[in-house]
Amino acid sequence: MSGAMRIFFLVSAALILLAHIFSAHGAIHRRMQCQKMDGRCEVECLSFEDKIGGCRAELTPLCCKKRKNN
Repeated sequence: MSGAMRIFFLVSAALILLAHIFSAHGAIHRRMQCQKMDGRCEVECLSFEDKIGGCRAELTPLCCKKRKNN
């Protein structure tokens, strides 16, 4: 029975690690999309910047871009 328990815990740990890897991949993808829009990921946008999307990372939730002056 202890062998089955060890296998169960190893499989559980592997699934948890895979879940973290795939969620990190999504954050990297959103950060790249923000950079393609000439933005940057920040906690809060500055007063002269517009919010153009979300980076959805824990520490950098917003994608900010400088406003264009007409």
